[in-house]
Amino acid sequence: MGFLTSIFDIINVPLGYLFRYIYMVLQDYGWTIVVFTLITKAILLPLTIKQQKSTAKMQAMQPKLQELQKKYQYDKEKLNQETMKLYQDSGVNPMGGCLPLLIQFPLLIALYNIIRQPLNYVIQLGKHGLPNVEQVYEALKGFGMNPESIKMVDQIGIASKMSEFAAELAEKFPGAGFLNINFNSFGLNLAQYPNSAGVSWLLIIPVLAAASTLLVSWLTTKMNGQPKSANSDNPANSMQMMTYIFPVMTFFFSYTMPAGLGFYWIISNLVQLLQQVIMKYCFPAKPSDEPARKNFREREAEKAERRKK
Repeated sequence: MGFLTSIFDIINVPLGYLFRYIYMVLQDYGWTIVVFTLITKAILLPLTIKQQKSTAKMQAMQPKLQELQKKYQYDKEKLNQETMKLYQDSGVNPMGGCLPLLIQFPLLIALYNIIRQPLNYVIQLGKHGLPNVEQVYEALKGFGMNPESIKMVDQIGIASKMSEFAAELAEKFPGAGFLNINFNSFGLNLAQYPNSAGVSWLLIIPVLAAASTLLVSWLTTKMNGQPKSANSDNPANSMQMMTYIFPVMTFFFSYTMPAGLGFYWIISNLVQLLQQVIMKYCFPAKPSDEPARKNFREREAEKAERRKK
């Protein structure tokens, strides 16, 4: 477990520092997530541009793919082989459209850790001369915090109590300079879990997160003009399946994890939608007039015909 934590800390620690500094400037948890999202999107912008270029190439291939589908409509195995050859010859990754969504997962894991463990990554207890988590926890119990309601592992609860007993902690640990986090933003407590909040406005976060993910996936398919294929093994069909799988996954994660994570996903999707529209016009597809790639037998037949002549 410690090894895995060290691996994830390669991303968690620098992003934790980034999140910490943004919060210190803005002093608003929700707006910190917004700015954090914009910065991480800017970091990923070169990858986004590269991906859009690849997507434009794939869109330009659609006439050739349609020809192959007509030609081998009764031979699915051959259709799949020729389709994959066409992708390889064109230097296109047919699953590339999923990459922008998949690349978010390391950032989501990092943000999840930052939200779940603010004492480690944002307040950074145990560093910069600050007392560690155990010392702060024992101090809070001495100030009247109920240890039955807030366990040692509940870093969000402890962080909230640190803000409540800020004056007492400053007196207990003089010169420590604690960063106090207020998780309330836009009228919501973004540290709460929607699945345990009962009937509240927090429930709108997983719904909007799933809806915005579906919109991103749908718009990607719509703008890229990826047709359905009769071949069940065709990568285009796999991407269409992901159009519906990702929103379901998004809803589940946003519903069962701190609301800040779902809020991040909403903002990330909105930024991605804007990027998508801009990239579409900056890097449009240029359809090719070249005919579909001929299969091996056709090429050999043409060679034999030329030899006869």
